[in-house]
Amino acid sequence: MFIFVKHKNTYTMSKPRFFQAVLKEVNGNVLDHVYPNLKGKDQITLAERMGSDKANCPDCDCNSWILLPKESVAVAQGGKAYCECMNCGLATHL
Repeated sequence: MFIFVKHKNTYTMSKPRFFQAVLKEVNGNVLDHVYPNLKGKDQITLAERMGSDKANCPDCDCNSWILLPKESVAVAQGGKAYCECMNCGLATHL
């Protein structure tokens, strides 16, 4: 199966391409990590954004999240840093 790739406002057929992300734990303030331009400034806290400092998922109560890459559709279209619950897959923005 082939997919169409947009290049200079035209679509050409291309072989499928797959990419694998490597999970690496973020140390420190995750909001400083995803919004480095706001580091040290008056920005929203994790408790304000996720409901508590524990950042539990509202669907399954897990508190482990995957930060989606900036190339993902959610981030590219939403314009914010998005994360996904590692247990149930709920996606939300930071």
